[in-house]
Amino acid sequence: MIAIASDWMTRSYDRYFETGYYEHRYPAPNPTTLRTAVEQIRAVGSRVVDFGCGSGRYARSLLESTDARIIGYDVSHVALDRLARHCAPFVPGGRLVPVGDDIEHLAEAVRAWDGVDLAMLLFGVLGHVQGRQGRRDVLQALRSMLRHGGRIIVSVPNARQRFHRERRETARLPDRSLEAGDIVYTRQHGGDAITLYYHLYEPGELEAELEAAGFRLLDIHAESVLPERAVVTSRLSATLDAALAAVLPLRLAYGFLAVAEAA
Repeated sequence: MIAIASDWMTRSYDRYFETGYYEHRYPAPNPTTLRTAVEQIRAVGSRVVDFGCGSGRYARSLLESTDARIIGYDVSHVALDRLARHCAPFVPGGRLVPVGDDIEHLAEAVRAWDGVDLAMLLFGVLGHVQGRQGRRDVLQALRSMLRHGGRIIVSVPNARQRFHRERRETARLPDRSLEAGDIVYTRQHGGDAITLYYHLYEPGELEAELEAAGFRLLDIHAESVLPERAVVTSRLSATLDAALAAVLPLRLAYGFLAVAEAA
């Protein structure tokens, strides 16, 4: 059995969505990421797994703007309940299939579709899977669900641009299960303290994990240069971000966005 998230991480994400804090911070898709997803659906096919779909930040837009059929998988049942509400018109006809619990439930849903054309792990979802082997297991499991010629879209946080203080604080923790690049950090919302795990990626690290899991990298570019919250809450920031991403080196990205093909 592949361990996607510990019990405390699942509880943290349930609380993250119960409070409405996640949707407050990230109310809309990142334009660059959404455009990449639309391009890949048009290129390879409409059957999609949105792994770590949350409450549907990307699924809703893709269902509305493309002919995609989406299996939305998340460890948080609170997030899946919100997904089903936000995308209610697409559930009865089967264009959206919410799936939770163990990854085998996801595999069963995918088999019912005879495989999928595209897998998405957006806005750092892969980085929330603890342990290098755990992340490789997830990537390999998703690769096995892809049809011939299928692709994956993955975005991860750039360790050189984010969470510097949290990295120093995590290094002082006695938890020996943590690896280089791992952090444990807390989001404060009202009276709630929501603690999360994240693995931050050095340049080149994502490419290596994809290759080890049996993928061939097709493209990698900046998910954004400015912080995600700014890009998804301000049209001006999104426009500026696109201009910066076009001229700045990838090492300055806030997050890396990769497209790869099952080898």
